[in-house]
Amino acid sequence: MSAAFAMLSRMDIAKTIARVVVDVPARALSDPFDYRVPPALAAEVSVGCPVVVPFGPRHCLGYVVSLEQSSAFDDRLRDLEGVVGAPVFDEHAITHARWIAREYLAPLSESLKLFLPPGGAPRVHAEPGGGWTLVGRQMSPTSDRLVTLTGDHRPRSNAVVQRAVLAALEAGPVTVAELAAEVRGAAAAVRTLERAGAVSVSDRRRYRRPGGPNPQSTRHPHTDEQAQAITRILAMVESGGGVALLDGITGSGKTEVYLSAIEHVLAEGRSAIVLVPEISLTPQTVGRFRARLGGDVAVIHSRLSAGERFDQWQLALSGQVKVVVGARSALFAPVRDLALVIIDEEHEPSYKQGQSPRYHTRDVAEHICAVRGAVLVLGSATPSLETMTLADEGVYERLPLTRRVGGGSPAPIEVVDMAREFAEGHRSIYSRSLTQHLRSVAERGEKAVLFLNRRGFASFLLCRECGFVPTCESCSVSLTYHEDIASLQCHHCGAARPVPPTCPRCGSAYLRRFGAGTQRAETDLHTLLPGLPVIRMDADTTARKGGHEQTLRSFEALESGVLLGTQMIAKGLDYPEVTLVGVLNADSSMHVPDFRAAERTYQLLEQVAGRAGRGPAGGHVVVQTYWPDHPAVRALVMRRPALLYDEERAVRHELGFPPYGRIANIGFSGSDLRDVRSAATTTAEALRTGLPDGLTIVGPAPAPIERIKGNWRWHMLVKGPPRSDVSGALVPLLAKVAPPDGVTRVVDIDPAGML
Repeated sequence: MSAAFAMLSRMDIAKTIARVVVDVPARALSDPFDYRVPPALAAEVSVGCPVVVPFGPRHCLGYVVSLEQSSAFDDRLRDLEGVVGAPVFDEHAITHARWIAREYLAPLSESLKLFLPPGGAPRVHAEPGGGWTLVGRQMSPTSDRLVTLTGDHRPRSNAVVQRAVLAALEAGPVTVAELAAEVRGAAAAVRTLERAGAVSVSDRRRYRRPGGPNPQSTRHPHTDEQAQAITRILAMVESGGGVALLDGITGSGKTEVYLSAIEHVLAEGRSAIVLVPEISLTPQTVGRFRARLGGDVAVIHSRLSAGERFDQWQLALSGQVKVVVGARSALFAPVRDLALVIIDEEHEPSYKQGQSPRYHTRDVAEHICAVRGAVLVLGSATPSLETMTLADEGVYERLPLTRRVGGGSPAPIEVVDMAREFAEGHRSIYSRSLTQHLRSVAERGEKAVLFLNRRGFASFLLCRECGFVPTCESCSVSLTYHEDIASLQCHHCGAARPVPPTCPRCGSAYLRRFGAGTQRAETDLHTLLPGLPVIRMDADTTARKGGHEQTLRSFEALESGVLLGTQMIAKGLDYPEVTLVGVLNADSSMHVPDFRAAERTYQLLEQVAGRAGRGPAGGHVVVQTYWPDHPAVRALVMRRPALLYDEERAVRHELGFPPYGRIANIGFSGSDLRDVRSAATTTAEALRTGLPDGLTIVGPAPAPIERIKGNWRWHMLVKGPPRSDVSGALVPLLAKVAPPDGVTRVVDIDPAGML
């Protein structure tokens, strides 16, 4: 572990009290506990150390967050029992973890874990001869072991990873960490090759940046807008911080701005973190960054094994690499002298953590940058309404990119009214126009991308004659179909109505639950165009480790073919040979019972449309919908986002929804519906009588998905003014009204969705 951490917080001999956060995930135990440091351990204890402490009748793992000279509980303190590792975080991490715990109503121990080395849940083990060890997480580095080729270094099998490792070693010995940065699965391959005698592994330390000299990459002259954006970002770095919105249309060269800014930061000896919303984007993003920056890039995301993530974490901690690229968790990498954090596709809901602590990456990144004097760059072709509002108000600096690199215009967009298709006797999920364009792609030997949005759940009713969807009269959201009780319900206000036997608008009997999945779309496409290769990319085809990379490599290898997938193909991917984009169903996200449904629909459509026409052959986009007059569709086709956002601003301002208000979603779940409903009602009554002026309660009501895995779900919303302290107001009130046994209560501050 880095000596810098120990030097930063080495204990003065007079400081004999350690404040320890115990690794017990309970909100009531969020505050640190004081322990006396025995003289025998005084030289070993420092801020960030994992330690063993007595906690009631148990022995628990904890982490030292400060060292003090006295305690208010001096006469009742128990002794700290053991130190089981070197420091694993510094004072910055503690500051950030405290902020996250308070802001998102999470135990401090859970917030602190965000900054710990990757691995399984750790536990402490008493040694027979005395002392303690930590098991379940690799706490000491092994990635600095040196790997060398032996005389006989032929691979013992056809394993691709083994061959890649051997090829990397031909240039000379490298460490396990260096190999892991270049070759996925290298650590396991090294062990296999070592047993076979193909390589030897020693414990000598030899540090260098993985990847060798920087490879050549294609560079294009900067446009005026790119140059201006880079200049402003670097000026902000020089001045010590700030937030910039890189508001650039698809194909405008946002990645080039990121790379150029990072190159300047690295030249100053400082570090950067780059976040992408989808794991599927990581391979292509990492490829671009390594082509430009060489081996000075670590990769951290959940699809890596614990050992691989640990190796990458160690590279950042040791200072061997100064750029970390990854999904949400990469924000907490222990980089030194952070200068720049980049969040690409900042509008994506995947930047919101689904489990405790339920943080929003954008807001945590802003806090981290403010504390550490770094610049936060938010990049998007379709910024969230919250981010746009802050830019309009001057809180964020807007850096526009309005033109595509290399010139040219975005691909033209054709909207197909599927209700008309159905009325004219065409029953396929592929419209006649899209079918013809797909045939043309096959004939010309080009590529296409087909997008089927299944982000929401397909539980609304839709008339296939006229496109009518039953909606709530008070909330402007679709009513959710409950099959078990044959009812349509609004999960915002609780209104309910029977399922109509025919369409209330046109009288058609074709009132059906809506939804078709990617598997059916793939089958139908094979029937429609038997000779056209189809690569499907969804949760099923990418479930295995490396699935995203393999799927994209398969598509790249095709001379001509189709990439068919869900939202993971909708953004970030850059394939100049794609000349056609088809949206099979633009309607699913329109009818999700969420106030952000229209905004999310537009963002998805704009992002996926941007995959077409990036090459010299140009492109074409076909959007199939039952609602061609939806504001999101009109804004897309007319290239006028204001058609949607002006309407959204008016509605949200009236309702007090973000960005014109702040909300918290309080959810209840349990196997007994009466207990869940009672807990929600009791909590709502307590909050209504205790919340300060300006905060209001909406609900309680059934959650949009009322029952999951046998548990009933209810929820309520707490609404307040923008940037109000909703968390601070809720903590004391919720502490007074605990849910009954069998009912779980979850508080989600600034939720990304209502499901």
